[in-house]
Amino acid sequence: MALALITGSSGHVGSNLIRELTKQNYNVRCIDFDGDHRAYEGFDVEIIKGDITNKSSLDPIFKNVDVVFHTAALINLDRRYRDQIRSVNVDGTRNVCEASLSAGVKKLIHFSSVDAFYRFPIEEPLLEDRKLIDDPNAVPYDLSKADGQKLVMEFCEKGLDASIIHPTSIVGPNDFKPGLPMQEMVNLANGKRKLLPNWGYNFVDVRDLSITAISASNNGRTGQNYIVGGEYHMYSYIAELMKKQLERTVLLGTIPNFVAYLGLPYEYVKSLATGKPRVLTVDTLHTGKTGNKVVPSTLAREELGHNPRPLEETIHDMVSFFQKRGLIN
Repeated sequence: MALALITGSSGHVGSNLIRELTKQNYNVRCIDFDGDHRAYEGFDVEIIKGDITNKSSLDPIFKNVDVVFHTAALINLDRRYRDQIRSVNVDGTRNVCEASLSAGVKKLIHFSSVDAFYRFPIEEPLLEDRKLIDDPNAVPYDLSKADGQKLVMEFCEKGLDASIIHPTSIVGPNDFKPGLPMQEMVNLANGKRKLLPNWGYNFVDVRDLSITAISASNNGRTGQNYIVGGEYHMYSYIAELMKKQLERTVLLGTIPNFVAYLGLPYEYVKSLATGKPRVLTVDTLHTGKTGNKVVPSTLAREELGHNPRPLEETIHDMVSFFQKRGLIN
């Protein structure tokens, strides 16, 4: 059986990749960088201590690996953490590419993001040839994903067989340590976001993303990037789905965009007090209100067989998962 290595294996995408790869009879190796093994429970995976930002730790991990799924990333929209963001998303990606090339890995699937592209015009279809972010003053996370992708392309020229995946906003079950996007879904379900701006986004089920990423490891063209999306919906619609499932109101209504900015000073003071990154920042608001409305994912559908399920199924399974774990009341 082929040996698949997952970076970021204890995260949302990594957790679901473990499940799908196991189903497809792969041997799975995971990089353990934080000691959190909840995503691995019940699965026969090989766990090796390592850190993508520490290149010397990677050489034994990449030995005999057939395919690498590079999902590890730092999703943070607080500009005070720009150095850490680049360390993981750019320098870490360079280390993964170097280790893959040195070990003779047959295929690398790099997980970028739709945030690596310039968003405007948001009404036009988002396609793979959209220009990548190159403005040094852009959202640090967005720029890091664009620069990480450019690095992967450079390694393709050196002989690395890599394909690039651009997910839209990833939602779904089996997230054992929710990051920024999924934690906000939990907060919404728990009624902690009673009022929201009237925004929407394109959402892709993490399980469909995993299936498509595995297909890319077999069918993806070298150096080709694939946008992998699902359906565009308003956050208020997701709140309605949660309301039906939970049988209680989770969102009271929507607010004008400018009202959202009034919370920025409070969030800054809260961050100073807790020592944690800000959830609400100018960059968060920029990201939330500029989601591309038309994401056809045509290339992924035609070449990788991408077939996203209805969002209604995704939200139901996501809420059920977090209820079972006690994170949604």
